[in-house]
Amino acid sequence: MMNWKQMSKVLMPLSFLSLTCVFADGELTDTLAFANASLIAADGNCPQPCPAPRPVCPKPCPPPACPKPCPPPACPKPCPPKPCPKPCPPPPCKPVCPKPCQVPCEQPRKTECVPCVPCVREGITPFVLTTSRPCNDVGVYFFVDALYWYTDIGNTDYAFVPTSPTLSFNTSGKNEQYSFKWNWGFKVGLGFDLDHDEWDTDFYYTWLVSKTHPNSFTVAVGQEAKSLDTNFPEFGGSIAAGSANAKLNFNVLDWELGRWFYISDSISIRPFTGLKGSWINLKETVSFNNSTLFTVPTFTGYSAKNRTKSWAVGPSAGIKSNWYFGSGNTIDPCDGHVRSRPHFSIFGDFSGALMYSHFQNKHSEVSTGPATATVYGFTPSHLNRNLMVPVLTGFMGLAYDTCFNCDKYHFGIRLGYELQYWFRQNQRFAFDDATVVPRYTRSTSEDLALQGMTLDIRFDF
Repeated sequence: MMNWKQMSKVLMPLSFLSLTCVFADGELTDTLAFANASLIAADGNCPQPCPAPRPVCPKPCPPPACPKPCPPPACPKPCPPKPCPKPCPPPPCKPVCPKPCQVPCEQPRKTECVPCVPCVREGITPFVLTTSRPCNDVGVYFFVDALYWYTDIGNTDYAFVPTSPTLSFNTSGKNEQYSFKWNWGFKVGLGFDLDHDEWDTDFYYTWLVSKTHPNSFTVAVGQEAKSLDTNFPEFGGSIAAGSANAKLNFNVLDWELGRWFYISDSISIRPFTGLKGSWINLKETVSFNNSTLFTVPTFTGYSAKNRTKSWAVGPSAGIKSNWYFGSGNTIDPCDGHVRSRPHFSIFGDFSGALMYSHFQNKHSEVSTGPATATVYGFTPSHLNRNLMVPVLTGFMGLAYDTCFNCDKYHFGIRLGYELQYWFRQNQRFAFDDATVVPRYTRSTSEDLALQGMTLDIRFDF
């Protein structure tokens, strides 16, 4: 068994263990080994105390990893629309342009919308001719007119009938003339609204046949009448009775090109130009009964016929106007179209034309009587004439207009008084007493007037 001294010699080397600091990878590590804390070296010397241990620096923790964002929740499918139990009403009418168009002045404007603010160049005052055509959205229209007109032709006197006593040296009397009845006619036309600058064009045809009232006379016993447009009684005899009648065929074709626009909030006008053509025929027949009071003629009657056939063509121009009961110039701020126009207006249309006319005139006179009677007569030739015929027309009255079905259709009606005046249209043949030679005189180049009521109905679609 070992004694204390032997054990101290064995354990002595362990008591001198010292603190060893080891650096590894930049980190300081202190190691202290104790052989036996309660043992004391044999020689009685204590070892140097180890320094206090330094705190161990841990490696910095890496930043926590950011979690991935959660995916968005799946969108649910839209619910299917519920079926309409009743047909859905159509959407309200909307202007063509939802916003004002902004188009530079140098670029062409689009046809489907009009800028709210007109292009203004330096030194130029803006002026916009706003269209006033009905409803603006229509493109084709037609119209039908019912005419109830009276015809008046100058120089229709055909006989002088005395009313003074038989043996009076102061002869008095009256001129017999034929007069026309009020007759019905019609006017029909077709029009188009053009895309170019809101222009429009019309084609229409006017037809009228006018006849005269029955006209006749009989002179008193011992009197005799005098013919004013024939060579009778140059061949002997005298006029005891007479009658006359006439018939007018009136055909006119017009073409117009114009544009409606406003000159104020309540007045719109349409200047236009165009062409006018006409075919007018006038037939006149005069009959006289011969008297045997002073002579014993070989014929019992005498008749004369005048016929004038004419055609004419020439330029025309005029202006139409509407005077609205209220503000008619209500403009949509986007498309420039007129909305909420008043229904009633007073209208006035005026125009003129200068027609180059060709007249084919025929005149014939012949006596009637027994088969053995001598036949008298008179038939001149080369009676055709070419003349310039001025024409004036006017139409005034009251109008009603309305638009429906989102301004896709328009209906209008006008009622008023219409007048057409044709200068120098009556080119009848006449006998001139002063020279006893049948010939034309300026007084027989008379006018034709047509006047009366017109009912105009128009439909745009």
